[in-house]
Amino acid sequence: MDLVKIQGLSVQALIGVYDFERHAKQRLLLDVEMQTSLQAAAESDDVNDTIDYGKVAERLDEIAQSSSYYLLEALAKEMIESILAEFKPYSIRLTVNKPDILKNAENVAISIYRERE
Repeated sequence: MDLVKIQGLSVQALIGVYDFERHAKQRLLLDVEMQTSLQAAAESDDVNDTIDYGKVAERLDEIAQSSSYYLLEALAKEMIESILAEFKPYSIRLTVNKPDILKNAENVAISIYRERE
């Protein structure tokens, strides 16, 4: 199986448990791996035969912009469900990085993997 990847996609979201996190959107970095077959696209050279990563990035940004979750896990769940339904990869792994939250850590992140039913 083949992969379509997006790495380090920067989005802004209102996210967090603490009061200071609820006043302004924060930067999140998304890493996405979508398992699919790239055979048809390789033969046709047509974007309609693959997962359009530009459209996936737009959709993820839309979800982030309109969200107000407390937990990264909840945001990631909405994102994964949307991508599975709209773009139909066989599976998806989404890592949501929150790099600016802890002063003594470079990054915190969660990673979720789901397969299409």
